This record gives sequence, structure tokens and C-alpha cells, in this order.
Amino acid sequence: MQFITRLSRWALSGPRAWLSIIFATFVVLLFVYRSLVSPTENPKEYVLPSVDIETPAPIELPPVSANTDEDNDYDSLITTDPLQNVEAVPAPLPSIEYVIKSGDTLARIFARLGLPRESLYAVLEADQEYLVLEPLLPNDKFTFKLDENGDLVELTRRLDMSKSVSYVQHDNGGYSYEEHIKPITYNHEAVHSKIVGNFYLSAKKAGLSDTNILIINDVLKGRVNFRKDLRAGDAFDFVVKKGSIDGVKVGEDQLEALEITVKGQTYRAFVHSDGRFYDESGNSLTPALLRWPTRKQYRISSPFNANRLHPITGHPAPHNGVDLATPSGTEVLATGDGVVTRVATHKYAGKYIVIDYTGPYGSRFLHLSKILVKKGQQVKRGQVIALSGNTGRTTGAHLHYELHIRGRPVNPMTTDIPTTQSIPKNQRRDYDANVSMWVSMMASTKAEFSGTDARLELDGDLDSDVSEVSE
Repeated sequence: MQFITRLSRWALSGPRAWLSIIFATFVVLLFVYRSLVSPTENPKEYVLPSVDIETPAPIELPPVSANTDEDNDYDSLITTDPLQNVEAVPAPLPSIEYVIKSGDTLARIFARLGLPRESLYAVLEADQEYLVLEPLLPNDKFTFKLDENGDLVELTRRLDMSKSVSYVQHDNGGYSYEEHIKPITYNHEAVHSKIVGNFYLSAKKAGLSDTNILIINDVLKGRVNFRKDLRAGDAFDFVVKKGSIDGVKVGEDQLEALEITVKGQTYRAFVHSDGRFYDESGNSLTPALLRWPTRKQYRISSPFNANRLHPITGHPAPHNGVDLATPSGTEVLATGDGVVTRVATHKYAGKYIVIDYTGPYGSRFLHLSKILVKKGQQVKRGQVIALSGNTGRTTGAHLHYELHIRGRPVNPMTTDIPTTQSIPKNQRRDYDANVSMWVSMMASTKAEFSGTDARLELDGDLDSDVSEVSE
């Protein structure tokens, strides 16, 4: 009795009671688990429950012949590449659009793009006869097209909306010059206005450019003193040709006809297909050009050759001027009246000058030792503008002289340049027809808008010859 009393006290007192209950529960659960799950010593004796699955029909394979070396065609066992029959399309060459910023030079641009100096020199060598890559102007656009190795294959400069030029790499590593020109639509506009203040401000207000105002001054300077003779209210009329591409203006307006009344006297000037201005009688108002850019005729050491091929590469490498064997320091003359549009230095052309003359003419002088004029300066025919030299890439002292007509180089020694003082008789009919049309246009503006500024526009070209002036 005493033992039972002690056992009951131990079992039911404190946490001992809970430990006893937990232990007993664990023993019961372990017994149940062992009775339900009996381990199998051999795993192969496990049997999956049976499931009714429809047995697929057996796949019939082609009979296999006796094994020979010819039958061991392991290539036929390789899965065909699904892309092997797809035509390979070459990926487009990467290109870089570069907008010129102030202070840029070609050398800096090439270095910034990681292009080798050898490519720069090869491009400049091709540019020697064209001089279109420099000077660089802010906001000009250059396109560099590279190959998969990052080498330059084409360099393009956009000159304006109508024209871009490219230097394209050929097989021998050099570059060839290419032009890309868009067709321009032209229309003619007649303007009537009057002097208010001075002629320059009045002409600018009427829409004339500085270049065209300079042309008017050069054409009529022997007849009209624009500072002293003009009075307020004096009338002037002109016809200009405007170019556009898709409705966007291209280039500068080209002056074609002029009429101005001074002290009751009317003066007129009209452009001809040779780019010179004449009066109604066909007499020249524009000074003729000099054939030679020097005071005497020097030996031509290298003639003009637009079709010359490079002696090594066999690719086009034209010589767009004539080389005169002038000693260093020989005086170089402007061959016409005009304006200096460029004074620069080129790695291969050396020190050089570009001059635009009245009308479609212009000239270039390369390899100079000293330049005596500045950009924007007006020059006269026969004026000394520089001294010949040996700058750039040369084999000896000489003068490289070019003559351009409408932007195209021509042979200055043989081409037909304005040396006569009147229009030839066989060209008078076309000239007279154009003069009649221009006079009619200017008269219409005066009659319709008498006393006020007036404009009259005419689409299309008046004459096929005239339409080509300065294009």
C-alpha cells in the first residue's frame, strides 16, 4: 500500500506526468509504423501498380544490310543544319555620322575614331586634285564607313542638299573620288524695287546676295558710280534663277538680268551661256580672262589630264590642272576679276588659293611659297596674288594652275574662255530670245506693281544654255 502511494505520487506529480504521457505516445506510434511498413531486402522485388496502357504498334525499320565499310556512312547520321540552305545576307558595314565642331581637324577626327594615320594620308592624297575635304566648317556632316575590322572603306562629305562627295577605298588600298548629285528644279523670279538709303541696303532688302551685289558693281562700274550717282527713288529690276530640291532652297540665287535707272538713264546687263554679262547689243560688260597666270609663258612640265590613271594602282588619278615650271618666287597673277574664296594649306597641295570670277569661272593656284591676298578680298585681272614655290608634295618648284567652269576643271591652255568683246554671230539668236524674255518679265513687275516692291516668278528654264550657267 505504501509502494502504490509512492508510485502514484511520482507519476502524477509535476512535469513527470507529461513526460510519461509523451513517452507512451511515442512508443505506440513507433509500433504502428513498423507494423504497416515492412522493408524489403532486395529492391528488385518492388512491383509497381499495374496500369492499363495501350501498347503502340511496333515501328518497322528498314532491313539492315551486311555491315561493310561503305555502309559506315557516319555523316548521314548527323542531323542536317536547318540554316545551311538559308541564303547568307552580309551584315551592313558599320558607319559613323560625324558632325564637325569648332576646332576640329581631319587629323583629330581620325585619331578620335581610332583610324590609322595611313588612311588619313591616303584620303588626302586622293583629295589633292579636288580639295573638297577642307576647310572644315561647324555643322558640316561627314560619314565614315568602316569594314568588320574597323578600317576605313569610304569617307563621305555632304557639301549641300544637292551634292556630296566620297572617297572610296579600292583594292590597292588607295581611295577614288566619287560625286553624288541630286537633280535641282529651277525657277526664275523677277523683282522690282527702288533705292532707299544706299544701293547695298536696298539690294539686300530686295533679296540680292552679297555676291550678286558685287557682280552688279563689277558689271556696271564703268557706267555707274553707285556711291555718288544713285538717288532715293531710283528704280532697279533684276531676274534671278533659284534652285530647289523637294521644295527646299539649294545654293545661292544666280543673277541673270539687271536693269537700273540712274539720273533718267537706264542701264541693262544680261548673262550669256559663257557666264559673262553683255548689254542689249551683245557687247561684253565683263572683262576677259587671262590665258596664263604668269607674266610670261613657262614650260608645261605636266599637262592637264582628266583621264590619267595612277601608274601603280591603275585607278583614276586625274591631273586637274597644268604644272608650269616656274622658279620659286615667281609672281602669280589672278586671271580674272573676282573674289578670293579660300586661302589654306594642304598636306599634299601645299599653300594654295581659290578665286571665284564673275560668272561660272574660277581658278586654283597650288604649291605656293607666299600668299599675298586674304580670304574675301576682291582681286583684279593681272593682280599679283602670290609667289610660286615648292610646298606640299612636289618633286621640284613649280606652279599648279587650274581653271574651273561651273565647278568643273578644264584645260586652261585649250578651253574656250571669254577673250572676245562681243557675242559671236552664231549665238546671237539665242541670246536675243533670252533678253526679250527677261525684259518682258521685268516690265511686267513694273506695270503690275508700280511704285511698290514687286516680284514675278516663272517656273522652268528660259533656255537650255542659260539654265546651265553656274550649275
